[in-house]
Parts: sequence; structure tokens; C-alpha cells
Amino acid sequence: MDCFKAVSEFIFAEREHIFSHPDLVIYHPGHYAELNEQMIRFYKQEGFSKITLSSAPNRFMNGKSEYEMYKPILVDGGIPENDIIHITQGSTIDEIVRYSFQIPLQQSIQFKNVLLVGKAFFMRRFLLLGEKYAPEGSVLDVMGLTDNRGIEKNNWLDTEHGKNKVIGELEKISFLLKGAI
Repeated sequence: MDCFKAVSEFIFAEREHIFSHPDLVIYHPGHYAELNEQMIRFYKQEGFSKITLSSAPNRFMNGKSEYEMYKPILVDGGIPENDIIHITQGSTIDEIVRYSFQIPLQQSIQFKNVLLVGKAFFMRRFLLLGEKYAPEGSVLDVMGLTDNRGIEKNNWLDTEHGKNKVIGELEKISFLLKGAI
């Protein structure tokens, strides 16, 4: 296995399908609205009980949050409004994941199977953060989505932007791991 294949396998963690119909989806689309179509399609195919969206302002969305921008799209797509949990605390992805796990506990929502959903090149870091904050007994899986940039496991080396995103993820994971040691 060459170096780049190893990096691809590591960064682009893939769904293992260890459960269906997650109790909780922690959803982080960033400013890529097209990911909502994939999320709605997933909901219609497999379903889930609850989904979280962050209220942290996003500089790429004129200071609006994922919750403000995407909740109406998800509701229009068929996801019940009362199944969308508003994460009001945290501004970094680390904090958003931590508070996503705390909110269901505060609202007496029971969950075991948690699916972490976001951009494909973000799945390894998302999984590491999930493992850091998930309550004992939680079962985690990931589902990577592809935004309009098309950065995927088999093509990230083809563009400068893809290379920068993957190398950036390696750096962020390194920083995350240094903090854990």
C-alpha cells in the first residue's frame, strides 16, 4: 500500500453499516447547502430519530448558522421539525460535537446508535471527536457526503484544493491527537 492510499484510507473513513435507522445524527454540512439533498435522501431511505444542527455563525454564510440556513430545507424535504435539535452552544467543531452529545441527554432522549454525517474528507476527524465525547455504550458510524467540490477518496490528489483539504485534515488530526496524549 503506497503512502497516498494509506492517507486516503485513513482520512476518508467510510460507513460500516453497523446499524440502520440511527437514534441520533450529528450533522455538519458547513456552508455546502447541496449536502442537504443527500441528507434528505438518506432520511427517506433509512430514517433516523433525531438530527442536530449547530447555531454557530458561519463566516461563509454571512454569519448565519447551519441551523438558520438548513432547518427550513430539511423540514421542506420531509424531516419533522421536532426531530431537529438546535445545538446552541459551541463555535468550534470540537465544541459542537461535545454539545451534540449532551443535548439529547439533557432532553431525556435515549440514543445508542449515532451517525456522524458531513463532508467525506472530514470523516476521520469527526469519528475521533465522536469517540472522544460519546457516552459509554454509544455505537458510532460515519457517513461522508460529497459537496460540489467533489473531493473524494479516489480523487483528492487530482486537484490542489483536494490536496490542501486532505493535508489540512491530517494537520488537524495531529493537533487533536497531541491534545489527547
